[in-house]
Amino acid sequence: MRIPAVLATAHVDVDADGHLHIDIDGKPFAADRPLTRNDLSSALDEVTTSLGTAVRVQVRESDGTTYTDIATPPQAESTVDISEPGAALPMPGLHGTGFTPGEEVALAFVVARRPADANGQTAVHLPPALAAAHRHGLVLLGMTSQIIVTVEQPT
Repeated sequence: MRIPAVLATAHVDVDADGHLHIDIDGKPFAADRPLTRNDLSSALDEVTTSLGTAVRVQVRESDGTTYTDIATPPQAESTVDISEPGAALPMPGLHGTGFTPGEEVALAFVVARRPADANGQTAVHLPPALAAAHRHGLVLLGMTSQIIVTVEQPT
């Protein structure tokens, strides 16, 4: 999945009757059909699938309450092309050399930063959808100390 430097934002306004009014970066979405709370998940799946990437979601309730989350595209059957060993890597992409043959190489995408307190501890809170999508493989990396702490989340 390609991840742009700046995510598109889905603004979702929920009126007092539970009807949704959605725009993507100011452009109306599904204005030709009525949407309710029950349609939110499928509407966001439609948006992320058409864009081919995650989107930031801002929900504004009629009482003024707001929520922000990240919606990711539904899992595809297979979107990874496997190259033959020794084949040139496709462009564009991220490339690196110097790894041990067979070594797993991870790419970490920074979604939040928080300073450590006076005791060297921190807590980073992720939106529920983002935390669920990335339950395994999360690490906390000290950008100065280079300390890496594996995050264990309950299942």
